[in-house]
Amino acid sequence: MSRALLRALAAAVVGLAVLPVLGLALGWFRPPGLLAPPPVTLDRVLPLAGKTLALAACVSALSLALGTWLGWMEQRARYRGVRLLALFSMLPMAVPSYLLATVLREVFAPGGWFGAPLGLTGRFTGFWPSVLALTIGCTPYVQLLVGAALRRFPEAQEEAARSLGAGPWRRFAQVVAPHLRPTWAFALVLVAVYVVSDFGAVAVLDCEVLTWALYKARSGRDAVLLGFGIMAMVLPILVAVRLVEGRLEHAPGASNERSGTRRAPRRSALALTYGLHAVMIGLGFALPVAALTAWTLRGVVHGASFVAIGASVRDTLLFAAAGAVVTVLLALAPAWSNGRRRDRTARLLEHGAYVASGLPGVLVAFGLLQLLLALRRTSPDLPWQALERAGLLLMLGYALRYLATGYAAIKPAVLRLDPRQEESARSLGAGRFRRFLRLSLPGLAPGLAAAFALVFLALLKELPITLLLTPIGSTTLAFRVFDAQREGSLPDVGLAGLVLLTLALGVKLALQRWRTHA
Repeated sequence: MSRALLRALAAAVVGLAVLPVLGLALGWFRPPGLLAPPPVTLDRVLPLAGKTLALAACVSALSLALGTWLGWMEQRARYRGVRLLALFSMLPMAVPSYLLATVLREVFAPGGWFGAPLGLTGRFTGFWPSVLALTIGCTPYVQLLVGAALRRFPEAQEEAARSLGAGPWRRFAQVVAPHLRPTWAFALVLVAVYVVSDFGAVAVLDCEVLTWALYKARSGRDAVLLGFGIMAMVLPILVAVRLVEGRLEHAPGASNERSGTRRAPRRSALALTYGLHAVMIGLGFALPVAALTAWTLRGVVHGASFVAIGASVRDTLLFAAAGAVVTVLLALAPAWSNGRRRDRTARLLEHGAYVASGLPGVLVAFGLLQLLLALRRTSPDLPWQALERAGLLLMLGYALRYLATGYAAIKPAVLRLDPRQEESARSLGAGRFRRFLRLSLPGLAPGLAAAFALVFLALLKELPITLLLTPIGSTTLAFRVFDAQREGSLPDVGLAGLVLLTLALGVKLALQRWRTHA
C-alpha cells in the first residue's frame, strides 16, 4: 500500500468522528418523531452545564490532592506495607463507576450497612455522593501519574537544596513542585474529561448533569442542544489535554536518574496515609466485593429467581472481543501512518484520533442513533434494521469511543520497528505484503496484543454505548447491572456485578503480568 493511500485511509478512520456530530446536526434540522419538538431554550442547559463544571472541579481538586499525597508517600516514605498498599489502592480502577455508585447508594441508604449506624434518613444520591464515587475512581490515575513523575525526578536536586538548609516544605515548593506542575496539569484535565464524560455514576446517583439529561431526553431538539452543550465543554478540555501532553512528551529528562531516598514519615502523616489507603481500598474495592457477594448470597438463601446470566456473559465477551478487534484494526491505519512518517499531517491525525475518543459515550451513541434515523428517512429501502441487528452500529460506537486507546498502544510498537531490516528485505526483492507479514507483523504483535487487551477491558465495562446501541434481544453484563439496579433487584445486581468484576480483574491482572514480563 502506497504512503498516500495509507495516509488517506488513516484520515478516513479519524474522520469517522464526524459521524456523531453529523447525526446531531441532522437531529436538529429534522428531529425524529411525529410530535412537535419541545421549545428550545438555554434555561435548562446552562444550569446543567454549571453543575457539570462544578462536579468536574470538585472531583479534579480532590483527586489531585489525594493522588499527589499517595503518590508522594509511595515513592518517598518508608512504612510498613507501602508497596502492597500502593498496589491495592489501584484496585478501584477495575470497578466500573456505575457499579461503585450502586454499592455506595445502597450501603449509605437509611437502612443500609452504613446508613443505619450513621442515622442517615435521606437517599444517598445527588451531587456530593457523585463527587465521592468519582473521586474514588479518579484518584488512582493521579497517583499513577504523580508516582511516575517522582520516579523520574533526580534526587540530586533535593539533596542540594537540603544541604543549603531548605526545609521539607521549602524543598517541595521550590524544587519538586515545578517538576510536578506539568503532571498536575495533565492529571487535572484528564480527570475533568473523565468526569464530564461520565454517565454511569451520575445516572445511578441521580445527579442531573449534561450526560444524564441527554440520555433521558433521547429525542427532540432539546436533546440535540444538550449534545452540543456537552461538545462545547469537552472539546476545549481535550485541546488542553493534547497541549499539556505534548509538553510532557518533550520535557527534558533527568540525567543519572535514581529513586529518591525513603524516609520514615511523622505519625500524623502516617495516620493520614493509612486512612487514605483504607478509604481507597475499602470503599473503592473491598466494599463493592463484599456488598455484591452479600446481595448474591441473600438471593440464594431467600430463593430469589435470578435472571439467567449465561446469555449476558456470552454477549459481553462476544461484543467486547469483536469491538476490540474492530477498534484495533481501525487504529492500526493511523498508528502505522503516523509512526512511519512524522510531519504536520501526522500530528493533525493524531490529535483527531484523540478527539474522536474524547467524546462522551452517551454523546457518540446518541449521535449515531440520530444519524441512523436520518438515513432511514432518506433511504427507507436499504436494510438498516439488519445492519443494526448485526451489531455494526454498536461496533462503530465502540471503535469511535476507544480509537485513541488502541492507537496509543500500537504507535510505540510501530516506532520500535527497525527500518534497516525492511530496507534489506526490499533489496532482496521482497514485496510490501511479504515484508509486512514476515518483518513488521511479528514486531507489532506485542503492541497489537496490548491494544486488544486494553480495549477489551474498557468494553467489558462500557455502559452508555451498550445501553443505546446493543441489538434488540442482546444484553451485556453492564446492561444487566444497570437495569437491575433501576428495578431494585439487588440479587441480580450482585450476581451480574461479581461476574463482571471477575472478568475485568482477570483481564487487568493478565495485562499487568504481560507488562511486567514482556
